[in-house]
Amino acid sequence: MTTPGYRHKKKRVRVAFEEPHEYAGFEAVLRGKTLGEYLSLLGVGEVDQSALSEQLKEMARSLISWNLKDEDTGEPVSATPDAVYEQDQDLMLALGSAWLDGLAGVSAPLAENSSDGGPSLEASLPMEPLSASLAS
Repeated sequence: MTTPGYRHKKKRVRVAFEEPHEYAGFEAVLRGKTLGEYLSLLGVGEVDQSALSEQLKEMARSLISWNLKDEDTGEPVSATPDAVYEQDQDLMLALGSAWLDGLAGVSAPLAENSSDGGPSLEASLPMEPLSASLAS
């Protein structure tokens, strides 16, 4: 029995030079990069303490599970920090951005066909500080 999961197709980048470029008419399709390769291209390495690098490292360490499957084999991809850096950079940057939004309490975007449901359970929770007797 196979379990459902998400199979991410490897990214392809199409480049087409148009007039007035000196190489007008030249077209190419190139492979996308993994997150680790992308960060390396940007010069973000182990020594670099940039905010992006640190956020992605922390996201990778915080990952508990996912339903990601290998595009070629369909086998589940382990939810490990090393595996994060082996995935498509766009997918991992989207995951990192959604994770940061979740930490800040921002809801994930709804699907375009999502209907307007009622208020969320969290919206109905009282937000007053605890009294001194309950806080201890």
